[in-house]
Amino acid sequence: MKRLRLGAILHFIIAIGHLGCLFALDEAFDAYGIKDVMYNMVFGHAWMLYALTVCLALVFALAGLYALSASGDIHRLPLTRTAIIVIIVLYSLRALAGCWACMVDFNWLRFISSFIPAFLAWCYYPGLKKL
Repeated sequence: MKRLRLGAILHFIIAIGHLGCLFALDEAFDAYGIKDVMYNMVFGHAWMLYALTVCLALVFALAGLYALSASGDIHRLPLTRTAIIVIIVLYSLRALAGCWACMVDFNWLRFISSFIPAFLAWCYYPGLKKL
């Protein structure tokens, strides 16, 4: 269950990181090369990007809570097994998409952004055995 706890800690760090990015959102989008895509997605309403970032931080925190729930460290949350499966599937797909992107155009930021989801999926696998 140490891997689940590690996954929870990483999710809480990612959530805090997203909240920290609120103070430099344009620079964060520039670093990932998605600034134009993000502004087009919200039709130029910059406030929506901030709301989306806060929502993402909450989702990452919730994923961390589900890891703690699966490890037995907190009270069991509803649909814990389903949530663990969804987290593993989403992170596995994200890692595969990132690997493909690295093969097309490699850079270290893209590599790290692909490795972390694969590592998080690995951290959550013990949650399937215990449930």
